[in-house]
Order: sequence, then structure tokens, then C-alpha cells
Amino acid sequence: MSTVSVDAVAEARAPRTLAAAGFVYVLAWLAGLATAPAAPSPDAADRTIQAFYADNGAAALVQATLVHGIAGVALAVFVVLLARRLGRRATVVLAAGLGAAAVSLVQFGMEIALNRVAAAGRVAASGTLFHAVNVADTLKLVLLAVAIAAATGLAAQAHLIPRWLRGLGYALAPMLVVGGAAFVVDSGALGVVLAVSLFLLLLWVGAVGVVLTRAGAPRPA
Repeated sequence: MSTVSVDAVAEARAPRTLAAAGFVYVLAWLAGLATAPAAPSPDAADRTIQAFYADNGAAALVQATLVHGIAGVALAVFVVLLARRLGRRATVVLAAGLGAAAVSLVQFGMEIALNRVAAAGRVAASGTLFHAVNVADTLKLVLLAVAIAAATGLAAQAHLIPRWLRGLGYALAPMLVVGGAAFVVDSGALGVVLAVSLFLLLLWVGAVGVVLTRAGAPRPA
């Protein structure tokens, strides 16, 4: 098979792979949310944090594998293929999106360490790692907000997405920034914004994957 033929096959498969990566991301998050009890509040005492992870270590580790590990890898694939689909001006989408995926994988490592120190009864280390994971969550959502706003703008200019998806992208970006504060500030209102923004994030990822997989969608230069 010639190089041109291989490139053509890869190009044809890219939209389907984009959709598949999006669905893996969504499913990993949905499964992860159902696997462990609610984590302690951001201002919980170190002793409370250590006790929670000591008592729920297995479930917390499964959840971390899904929402940080598997979802992080799926996000990286999704972002790379989305940036290719959006063309040469998608540098911000690629940089911010891959940054969010990298943060997710770092969180996975921190969650493994948190599980181990909690099991060993190390109270202060448990608190330090827990708060580090929360700060990383805030950073990750800010990076996702930047990537989504940039991707929405480029996709809208190229007429790749319908009007409702464009509106969703523009509304979602600031919601992710505000909701991300719930990881470091114990606030009921911020918690509600976070919950809504995470639901809309999963909707956006899934919808973008489906829409950009449609046959005949043009690819910008």
C-alpha cells in the first residue's frame, strides 16, 4: 500500500476515532462518578481526609483510574484529533487541551500516592495530597475552558457545528472556570455550578464527537 493510500485511510478513520475518544471520556467519567462515595469537602481536616481514603481506598483508586487515568488518555486523543479537524489555527486548542490531559494524568499519580499514605496512617501527607489534587482539578477545568472556547470559535467560523452547540461551548467555558473554584472553596452555590458544568462538559464532548464525524463535514485549512 502506498504512502498516499495509508494517509487516506488514516484521514478517513480520524473522525470515527475522534468520536470514539469522546465517548470513552464520557463513559469513564460517568462510571467513575458511580464508583466511590463523595470525597471530603475542600476544607476538611487532615484527619478526616486520611480516614476517608483509608476506609474507601479501593473505590477511590478505581474512581481515580477512570476519571483521571482513562479519561486523561481519552482526552489527549480527543484533543489531538479535534485540533487536526479544526486546522492549523488550533494551536490554543491543542496546547490547553493537552495541558488538561497532562494534569489529569498527574492527578492519577497523586491519587495513587494519596491512597498509599492514607493506608499507612500518614495524616498530614494525606491532607497535602488531597488539596494538591483539588488545586489540579481547578487548573484542569480552566485549561478545558480555554480549549473549549477556542475550539468553539474555530468550529463556528468554519461552520462545522450547529448553532446550539456553538452556544453551549461559549456558555460552558466560563461555567467551568467558576465551577472549578468549588474544588478549593467550600460553597454550595459553587458546587451546583460545578455539577452543572461537568454535565455540560460531557454533553459537549460527546456532541462534538458526533457532529464532526458526520460524512462530508469540511475540514478547514
